[in-house]
Amino acid sequence: MQYDSQIAALLAGTLARDAFGALNLSPTDLAASIKRPKDPKNGDLAFPCFRLSKQIRKTPPEIASALAETLTQEALVPIGISAVVAEGPFLNFFIARAELAATLIPSILDRSFTSPRTPVGKKVMVEYSQPNTHKAFHVGHLRNAALGDSITRLLEWTGHEVMPTNYIGDEGTHVAKCLWYMRTRFKGEVPSENRGEFLGDLYTKACELLSPDTLTEAPLPGVRAAKVLELKEHPSNAEWCVVKLEVAGGETPTVVVGVPAAAGGFAVGDLVAYASPGLRVAGKAVGVVDRGGVESTGMVLSESELFGKGPNTIATLPPTAGVGDQVAEVFRRPSVLPEEVGVLEEFSSRQKGVSEVLQAIESGTGDVWEQWKETKEWSMKEFRRIYDWMGARFDDYFYESEVGEESKALVRENLAKGVFVESQGAVVADLREFSWQGGDLGFCVLIKRDGTALYATRDLALARRKFEKFGVDRSLYVVDSSQSLHFQQVFKCLELMGYEQASKCVHVPYAQVVLPDGKMSSRKGNVILFSQLEAGLLENIHREFLSKYEGDWSGDEIENAGRRIAVATMRYGMLNQVHGSKIVFNLDAWTSKSGDTGPYMLCTYARIRSMLRELSVESSSEPIDWSLLKHETETDILAWLSDYPRAVERAAEQLLPQVLCVYVYELSRKFNRWYNLKECSVLHAESAALKAARLQLVDASGRVLKHALSLLGIETIDRM
Repeated sequence: MQYDSQIAALLAGTLARDAFGALNLSPTDLAASIKRPKDPKNGDLAFPCFRLSKQIRKTPPEIASALAETLTQEALVPIGISAVVAEGPFLNFFIARAELAATLIPSILDRSFTSPRTPVGKKVMVEYSQPNTHKAFHVGHLRNAALGDSITRLLEWTGHEVMPTNYIGDEGTHVAKCLWYMRTRFKGEVPSENRGEFLGDLYTKACELLSPDTLTEAPLPGVRAAKVLELKEHPSNAEWCVVKLEVAGGETPTVVVGVPAAAGGFAVGDLVAYASPGLRVAGKAVGVVDRGGVESTGMVLSESELFGKGPNTIATLPPTAGVGDQVAEVFRRPSVLPEEVGVLEEFSSRQKGVSEVLQAIESGTGDVWEQWKETKEWSMKEFRRIYDWMGARFDDYFYESEVGEESKALVRENLAKGVFVESQGAVVADLREFSWQGGDLGFCVLIKRDGTALYATRDLALARRKFEKFGVDRSLYVVDSSQSLHFQQVFKCLELMGYEQASKCVHVPYAQVVLPDGKMSSRKGNVILFSQLEAGLLENIHREFLSKYEGDWSGDEIENAGRRIAVATMRYGMLNQVHGSKIVFNLDAWTSKSGDTGPYMLCTYARIRSMLRELSVESSSEPIDWSLLKHETETDILAWLSDYPRAVERAAEQLLPQVLCVYVYELSRKFNRWYNLKECSVLHAESAALKAARLQLVDASGRVLKHALSLLGIETIDRM
């Protein structure tokens, strides 16, 4: 029975009377205000009367008292309420326990209570996981996979037709970097296992070689040595100075430097690092500007600007440098390259190599393209194994490589319609008129000047497929919160393109998983690979949970139990967070047998199954006397069990499995509290009738716990 909806209907009818101002209130609206009190002594459900005060022109406590007096037993009994009590501004409702148990427990045991809700006739696509091929799958990827899969399960249970899909990043610069390294640098043997992680290692090594700071301490192409010819005070700002330089080609630009002449740390005759107009330094364009009435041409770099660290004092170059020398060469790292090979020449050569691999992949023919297909399948095979391990389901896969040309054609089609515009050779969406988070949506670049389609472009084409081919009513994108602006831009573009379904596109953001010492990065290689996680997790679980059963359990049972505990550990740890909270991965805490962890829930369920195996009652034709379940812990469990459908619905509405994590933890905690009370013993119950009633309560608790965990993607274990 949905007590909140029944109470809301009763309240709506009562408030419609003249005594309460003949209010016309929606039962659905009233039901949303009905909550479970934190203290069970204050009833099972409570309705706050604050919202009625202005309309009825009485204080909330006065309204609560008047409603309590008006609601008679004749009205309450048919909806399973034994009493209603006014407590300050709250109207507290007490559920009739015997009647509740008599309807609730049998419905749990015959599975009607946990059966999926009535179909709502809506098709929802949940796109999640979205890993990149040629990169390693690591522990951080599990949050997305667990979240998307659980949202799929929640929506399906609440009556939606759900299509879980995966969008694989199988092309782009990261793929080209990996294959460039494999083709030009790798000399070893390709492993027979974990080839996806092997590719990820190659990608990390490629990124290291393609980072200019591996060749030079000053990775700033175009910045050159210049000689200080004059140094004088600024005419209007004592904190600045004016410097005349000798640069390459004999030119003598004047630069205003943001330090006093007397304390700048450099002098006439010194060599400094000079960035000419047109370059970019620290993300900012260098140009010709007026600074306090003095025209400043270019920029003299500080140590922090030149090296990415150090003080803000002007950097001086060694006297061995010559005017016009590239600072990248002046500060080249020793023994990294042969002396005759220039730093920038080598860096340009490496970048060119990556570009050639990328073009070869995009050509759709040749040995590089064949190698791309082969290595892509290495990654996909590994992804599929991981999804099987954790029980994640996908009905379809989309690939980035499938929508590249299609996406550019779609954008150009809408460019012709005037939806998008050209800007400096690129195709963009001008979204500045649309507000977002205190600012605006800005410009969304769709096709670069060189004809390259960007991620937003591909997402537009993919969304069209979802709308037209699959006929989805709602499209969810489970992607980390760093992409929030991206998706708001994509959704706005879809709206401008005329897709009504754009309003039904939803970004489900979440914060990233981090290590205790900071953020993980495949590019930097500071990640916990899935294979490492799996091995370490299974070793920990075997030591803490399963080693004592060797020789008693079969090898297959121990292996299966280990995997289920491992999956429960990871899924629960990843899901038991609000989306906006970063997760600091802590394996030891997550595998604890007690507290708010996956293993604790499995231990509780295994305890329940053990009780049902070891305890039994003689069959009897006598009906169960539910009124015997009257201890406060038993009535508390009953009330909590009755709230299960509401908890699932809330989790589905909010797209937040953490709501269900809170539910299962509380159910486990309430059950274990009851289990540890001597006066609530099942084995030593005062009568056979009480033992029978308690066993039914135990069975019902286990079934709801099992079902709730299944919606989190967690499989239970009968013994542990």
